[in-house]
Amino acid sequence: MMHSLATVVAVARNQITVSCQQQTSCGSCASQNSCGTGVISKVLPGRQHQLTLSTRNIDEPIEVGQLVEIGLSERSVLQSALLVYVLPLVCMLLGTLLGQWWFVELAGGGEGGVIACALLGGALGLLLARRRASGLSSQGEYQPSLIRVLGQPVADGLSTNALSKDSSSR
Repeated sequence: MMHSLATVVAVARNQITVSCQQQTSCGSCASQNSCGTGVISKVLPGRQHQLTLSTRNIDEPIEVGQLVEIGLSERSVLQSALLVYVLPLVCMLLGTLLGQWWFVELAGGGEGGVIACALLGGALGLLLARRRASGLSSQGEYQPSLIRVLGQPVADGLSTNALSKDSSSR
């Protein structure tokens, strides 16, 4: 399971709204000080995401400002990545093969029809991925879950997940 820290921003009956900062991979890169992207990532803050989570499996009271640990299964992340990236690519390749067979082999035409079929196949793949993703988003295993409540932050003003390096490297 992939874990992340988040700050509670709202509490309602059996659910909370949390805010977490998007993490970049620049914090673990060896050339982050000489890379333009690494320098920019230090200057610009990451995106803030707000999520609403169920608290049915947590017994202790939760208050605004507390830190919580949230998680998402690796399986759902990998399946989502396959759906979003691989399905449109495969459909585009199938459209290319269909266009090659139809326009070049049968009609004796040029590459324009092949390119059009490839673009149509890619667009069809994107539509299929979008439809499938909307169906998956309602399933529980594709939603982040609340793992545990960590309590109040150690110091005010510290951003959650904002460190660019691991604390052991200081």
